[in-house]
Amino acid sequence: MRAIRVKTASADYPVIVGGNILAHFGYHLRKLNGKSKPRIYILTSPEIWSLWGRQLLESLPADQQPATLFLPPGEQYKRLTQLERLATELASAGADRSSLLIALGGGIIGDVGGFLAAIYMRGIDYIQIPTTLLAQVDSSVGGKTGVNLTSGKKPHRQLSSPARRLRRC
Repeated sequence: MRAIRVKTASADYPVIVGGNILAHFGYHLRKLNGKSKPRIYILTSPEIWSLWGRQLLESLPADQQPATLFLPPGEQYKRLTQLERLATELASAGADRSSLLIALGGGIIGDVGGFLAAIYMRGIDYIQIPTTLLAQVDSSVGGKTGVNLTSGKKPHRQLSSPARRLRRC
């Protein structure tokens, strides 16, 4: 296993790379948090949870078992309505400013999870465990997060530039 340090103007964090990381996640979490034991919440999809949930739970101490939030798979669920539902579930489950949100899944889970962590109580700690190659190189490093508007993700018409309009006159 290897830790790569990512340093930006606004953040400094490790990216852990290697094999069998999920089985040792609890160890890495303790190294990151020291003696602090935040309340843990996991955002995932039912399919990913059925594949990897048990292994993740077994790596965590008995006194830090997380609450799990589910987002159905698919781009159509990457919406503000789902974000509001998830924030309400966090609040109902007792999440506070010292809580930790873990996104376990692909790019959609990472995008929604990062955005949720950023806006919940003006920001809570967040860890992403990407489960797809694209999520490993795209949404899990660098802080790209977000949800779609109902009018989004459609082909955009080409806008002409002012110079192009002047030539047509």
